[in-house]
Order: sequence, then C-alpha cells, then structure tokens
Amino acid sequence: MKKLLTTFALALGISLAASADSAPAFPGGDAALQTYLSENMKYPKAASDNGIEGVVNVEFAVLPDGTIGQIKIVRMLDPDLEQEAIRLVKSMPSWTPAEKGGKPVEQTVTIPVKFTLPDE
Repeated sequence: MKKLLTTFALALGISLAASADSAPAFPGGDAALQTYLSENMKYPKAASDNGIEGVVNVEFAVLPDGTIGQIKIVRMLDPDLEQEAIRLVKSMPSWTPAEKGGKPVEQTVTIPVKFTLPDE
C-alpha cells in the first residue's frame, strides 16, 4: 500500500519522504491544492514583464499539527517566482498530517508551483 501511495503521489507531482504510514494531505486533495495555487497566485510583475514562466519546486515540512514548517526551494527558476511560491506555501491552510503507527508525524512534501503567463 505504501508503494502504491508513493507512486500515486509522484504521478501527481508531489514527492514524499518514505518514513510514514500515510502521507500528508492538502484539505480537499490534490485538485483542491491546484485550485488553491491558481486562485491565490499573484504573478510577480517583473517576471511577467520579462516573460518568465516555469515550475518552482518547493519542499516543506507538514508538522504533526498540520501546519507548515521549514520551507525550501529545490528547483530554482527566478527569485521573484520563488518568493511567490514561498508566500503561497506559507499562506496555505493546515494539511492533514502524515501518520505513523496511528500518530501524526512530521513529513516533508515537495510540490511543483507552475507559473504560466496567460495567452495574449
């Protein structure tokens, strides 16, 4: 089951450390996470003006109480986009934490934050 869960999470673009029995989850699941990111993203003007697009991979800890802990950029793209990705993660609602042995535990998650300029 753990292998299936990890494979499923990787297929969705979320990577997990393999130490917990269950993975942390964004409230409402992966579709809700994508909706949250798209509805709350504020494309940085400098990046927009320069036509910069791409994916910023953000790694963060989901703490046992579901709040977000240490945040780190693992795939850099542009400083303005990276700061926006960090802002988005910091302002996320609490996640459902990972569990090990029936108890909530800290787990590291990596998500891709995709920046795409609208077609003109």
